[in-house]
Amino acid sequence: MKRISFLRVLLLGSIAACTPVTAKVFLRVEASPLPPADKTGIQDVVLLWPLRDPSVAAKLHSQGYRVFLQCESKDLAAVVATADRAAVTGMIVTNTVPSSQFHAAERLHPYFAAHKSLTFRMLVPGGKQPQLKGRLVVERDGVLQISSPSSQPWLDTNLALVRLAQSMDPDSLPIIYDFHWDTSGALPDAWHPDAEAYAVAIAEADAIRSDVTIDLPSSLQRALVAGDPRAWTLWKGIMPYLDFSSHAATERMLPVANLGVIVDDGQASYEAINLMARHNLAFESVRPSGVTLARLSSWNSVVVFCPLNKEAVALLRDFAASGGIVIFVNTHDEFSWHSAPPLRQESRATVYSIGAGQVVELPEPVVDPENFARDLRRLIGRERSALALWNSLTTLVTGYREQSRSDVTLYLVNYANQPDSVQVQVKGRFARVRLESPEQPCCVSVPFVERGGFTEFTIPALRITARVHLDSARESSATP
Repeated sequence: MKRISFLRVLLLGSIAACTPVTAKVFLRVEASPLPPADKTGIQDVVLLWPLRDPSVAAKLHSQGYRVFLQCESKDLAAVVATADRAAVTGMIVTNTVPSSQFHAAERLHPYFAAHKSLTFRMLVPGGKQPQLKGRLVVERDGVLQISSPSSQPWLDTNLALVRLAQSMDPDSLPIIYDFHWDTSGALPDAWHPDAEAYAVAIAEADAIRSDVTIDLPSSLQRALVAGDPRAWTLWKGIMPYLDFSSHAATERMLPVANLGVIVDDGQASYEAINLMARHNLAFESVRPSGVTLARLSSWNSVVVFCPLNKEAVALLRDFAASGGIVIFVNTHDEFSWHSAPPLRQESRATVYSIGAGQVVELPEPVVDPENFARDLRRLIGRERSALALWNSLTTLVTGYREQSRSDVTLYLVNYANQPDSVQVQVKGRFARVRLESPEQPCCVSVPFVERGGFTEFTIPALRITARVHLDSARESSATP
């Protein structure tokens, strides 16, 4: 790709959508007593509507909690009336799907204008407990197929879900996702979920930079109130992760991404994008209306999952001519580059050479998302990858940078129940690499090397989560 001028980067930073970085952890609790907030380390709690006793919200507020009410959109009028009278911080609105977020937000705008003291969030459906599974399960032609035991372990993550939801209407309400605990295989005499499950869920929301609602089982809630030593031993194992998450950056950030995903129907392309996330392909997703010259300037590769208008196709043609790679999935359209013979024709792909880049056309939808993600990583190659991990099958990495600074912060989550040695490669040159984790306060210097425009380092034993700060020369000289 052609080098982007500094002025153009500044222009891009003013146009590209930032990622909200609150990443708050909300605990969904029963409308019954809780220990004080300064003892649990919890800041935000969620109560389900309807409330039989609205005074519960006031009681929790007096104990130091910020109280949110979760309700369906049809009940919002009654709920905000209660919220105005009670000590309620905000509302979480359900009954919305990613494809209808924009219309849902439009219907809710009158409530925002009339209740400015309340905070509103839209719940994204479809979340799942973040965890490591032994085998991959995919749907092919309506049939569920399970991978062999020797295949790469399967991670249930919510990264793709959140990225797709954010792309549907990036200027609408802040979103929040939730999930329900998987109770299969739980031992009868043990607390479930265990502290590690909570820690992974908290760490994942931190890495995705999205708010999450986590269920606090009623049995654990009652045991904490009763002072049960076993319950408090469990909870004290969770509190360091709540505290670590609460100390993440609070600025609005730009995701570190070299790959653009253009999508109009998140459900139809979800599995392919989910595997892209699982393989740590650093991507952003946008709707067709979000395809602009400024946005393309930050990518070197693009995957297209939906039809585009002529203007967007022309932009992608110029993008490829400047050295980019464009992959059209399930396309049967006629394009201007078809006037020349393809560079290569295969059974499942046709490759065209355009200027310094390539266009790859796949005539069918993605039927094997695992192989699709692998092939995509090979096609993009090391030299185009903004982020990469080696020898780590159970770790997810995301990266973010501030608009006005060249520093990068990486968020890593290990979904396995044992420490992982993680080798990391980040595009760019940095003067210093520093690591912090719940077990290791900020910050420990990490040895690193530079190779061919990339910074490489190793985290020898990543337990569950860590943040890595890559400081530019300018910033590191001003930081003690």
